[in-house]
Amino acid sequence: MVRNYKKKSTRGSWPMENMKKAIDAVLSKTAGYRKAAHLYGVPQTTLERHVAKIRKGELSLEATPGNFKPVFSKHEEEELVTYVIEMEKRLFGLTTVGLRKLAYQLAEKNSKAHNFNHDKKIAGLDWLKGFLKRHPDLSIRKPEATSAARAMGFNKVAVDKFYSLLGEIYDKYNLTPDRIYNCDETGISCVSKTKSKIIAEKGRKQVGSLSSAERGQTVTVEVCFNAAGTYMPPMLIFPRQRMKQELLDRAPPGTTAECNAKGWMTSEVFMSWFQRFVRFCGASITNPVLLLLDGHITHTQNIEVIEYARKSGVVMLCFPPHCTHRLQPLDVGFMKPLSVYYDHACSNWLRSHPGRIITTFQISEIFANAYIQAATMSTAINAFKKCGIWPFNQNNFTESDFLAASTTDVPLAHEPGIDEPSNVEIQQQQPPILEEHPLEPDLPASTTPNNPHPTTAISEPQPGPSSLNVHRLIRSPVRKVCRDLTTSFENASPQEILAIPTVEQRHQTRKNYRRGKTVVLTSTPYKNELEEREQLKRTKKCSNPNDPKLKKNSKKQKTEKARSNVENVDEDTTCIYCLDANHTYLKSSEGWVACQLCGRWAHTACAGVDDENIEEVHICLYCDAK
Repeated sequence: MVRNYKKKSTRGSWPMENMKKAIDAVLSKTAGYRKAAHLYGVPQTTLERHVAKIRKGELSLEATPGNFKPVFSKHEEEELVTYVIEMEKRLFGLTTVGLRKLAYQLAEKNSKAHNFNHDKKIAGLDWLKGFLKRHPDLSIRKPEATSAARAMGFNKVAVDKFYSLLGEIYDKYNLTPDRIYNCDETGISCVSKTKSKIIAEKGRKQVGSLSSAERGQTVTVEVCFNAAGTYMPPMLIFPRQRMKQELLDRAPPGTTAECNAKGWMTSEVFMSWFQRFVRFCGASITNPVLLLLDGHITHTQNIEVIEYARKSGVVMLCFPPHCTHRLQPLDVGFMKPLSVYYDHACSNWLRSHPGRIITTFQISEIFANAYIQAATMSTAINAFKKCGIWPFNQNNFTESDFLAASTTDVPLAHEPGIDEPSNVEIQQQQPPILEEHPLEPDLPASTTPNNPHPTTAISEPQPGPSSLNVHRLIRSPVRKVCRDLTTSFENASPQEILAIPTVEQRHQTRKNYRRGKTVVLTSTPYKNELEEREQLKRTKKCSNPNDPKLKKNSKKQKTEKARSNVENVDEDTTCIYCLDANHTYLKSSEGWVACQLCGRWAHTACAGVDDENIEEVHICLYCDAK
């Protein structure tokens, strides 16, 4: 009996990994076509075809051999990657959905064969995964919110001016890293600003974490360190009228405290801190110290601090406006770790004290646990190095770091020089391209027997193009001839589909607002300018006594004077209406109001005063009856 054995087809039965290994073996010349096909069990003819495509550049070695071909070529995808990276550097990064929609438009406008979704006009997720896999230098990141002011403020002109001033100070005073300081304020609250990720059940729609309240009182912290890694003891500013020693229980060693109504940094509080700073750093006229700080009004317009710094040998240099996120060491390397450690400390305290909430009396203890972990020598040294302040590096930032500011760049307008042609001369020197590529047929044309080709009326040199001619010139097919020849796409590039945003030039007048600037605050010109500005303000106030602003200020002064009458009253007082001894002013600083005549305290609800109007002058019913 004769049996006919049918040869089994091996087409498509070999794994793709084996084909890649066979291609690598042939390209590395460790085996020939026949040997590689036999070792890895792949068809020899298919192997020869793939190797030939790779050598011609039609197929990349990383691409998976098969029947599916990529929509875009290797050069087109490289151009798309460059475009995506540039948009991210300009702070206009594309989302995954935006990239998929851009890929669909590129495939349609360039007549590419694809199987994208025509109904939603978007590329598939499989294309996105393959695109990211072919280009490992791209990744999906969560962006950090950057304001438009910071995007425009961090430009090359402002940064170069700052480094120029910094270099002059180094050359003049021969500073060492232990005499270069940076100070800044940050806010900590009973409710931490950030929340760390936790482990929870997969699939839950909402995951929560315990906090003390919806909103908490904010305490300002003044932090300062130098380029050698030495930290000055911090200062806490509590939102209170009177100070209690219990507020600094278990605080970091050497911590000082101040109090005011808002808990913010003021000119008086900064003067108090600055006096402590001079004693800490040992600054003198013979031993100068550099202090870097931001352009807050309590720093730049505080004439008392500037005069005291000049007498004490402290050189104060202000950062450019809206550039501290890249130039200030405390913002670059310290504030984020401090915020994360503070959130951990708050969670640990709530876990160790069930049923209790965090108040201002526990903030010092919690802040100490976070501050000790964040305030390391390596953090301070690396922060100054990252900003290019020490070691001094004026080329710390490259051109790509300033791309975000290029969106609002406006070219400088200048008059043409002696050797520069004017705009009219440039237009007359341009070749008449409209004769070779006519515009729409509705344009007026003229023909002559010697010139059978029609020419438009605007083909002749004109002193200046009219608005109609410019409009038609933009809509003409000439743009197609003058398109960018560096692109790999045939019809439309990514920039032509989704152009890089730029700001149009505006010619309307704008108000002349006084803006901050990078300057040496202790220099004589700045000090004289600040004194003249203060003198001008005092002159205006004296010359116009009917100014409504002055009346408003006088009302505030009367209110503060009335409140000064109750400063000597004990905080542990009860409500004069409900006489509830369990709720004293000490235990709850919110929702209380004091009578401006007798000085006794009452709940805002009992006194009939809204929390929004708590700043107004209040007189209790007993005093009102009298």
